[in-house]
Amino acid sequence: MPALSPTLTAAPDDGTPMALGRILRAYLAEVRYESLRMLRSPGFSIPFLALPVPIYLFFGVLLAAPAIANKPGIANYLFCGFSVFAVMGPALFGVGCALAIERDAGLLKLKRAQPAPPGAYLVAKMLMGMVFAAAAMSTLLAAALIGGTVTLSGLQLAVITIVMVVGALPFCAMGLFVGAYASGSAAPAIANVIFLPMLWLSGLFIPLPKFLEPWVVIWPAFHLDQTALGAAGITEFSFVAPQVSAAVLVAVTVVFGGLAMRRLARKG
Repeated sequence: MPALSPTLTAAPDDGTPMALGRILRAYLAEVRYESLRMLRSPGFSIPFLALPVPIYLFFGVLLAAPAIANKPGIANYLFCGFSVFAVMGPALFGVGCALAIERDAGLLKLKRAQPAPPGAYLVAKMLMGMVFAAAAMSTLLAAALIGGTVTLSGLQLAVITIVMVVGALPFCAMGLFVGAYASGSAAPAIANVIFLPMLWLSGLFIPLPKFLEPWVVIWPAFHLDQTALGAAGITEFSFVAPQVSAAVLVAVTVVFGGLAMRRLARKG
């Protein structure tokens, strides 16, 4: 039997830490392939990239036209509300449901056996949610400009877009939490139980009954909306200081992300 070529033998592990540039390339590669994989999944990409625009144009522009004519500032409030809707979906469903399905398939065990940086898989999930949030925001922003209802400056629109993309992280963390604890078959139902009440009870689109108004503060969607409005200087519909809402979003990210990582580290 011929001897193996020296070029085919594995290099010994001398304990030398991986170079920073190589680590960053590994993380970027993970994010790239995760984003491409989700983009090529019609069941994910079509609902969360294509649907927010027609929904916004129908409910936030067409049906709201009489109210906007009487009070133009409502158009800006509705744009922020539908922006929250646009970034929540990819973050919560794209991260949570995909993670649960991949856990059931044993993909996490395969990932652990590969020579990848620790945490690259979860970081890629979070950043994938932000990438899709940015894509959804770009289409919604174009629709708002073409619709001609918003009265915001270019700087204000840029601020809202940045806040929304970064603000997808708390919902990514919530998605990780769902995916870490739920099975692949149960995760979509659980995500919907979180998504739909939060969407309608956060006061993003319609006035809530008086007895529900004090409870909007329990929803992260409300705090993302308030952070964006406050950061953009839209005081007409600001009910909570943006610093407070931003702190709540950071807490949500840390708590749910930490619980998800703890669960995955223990049980995978």
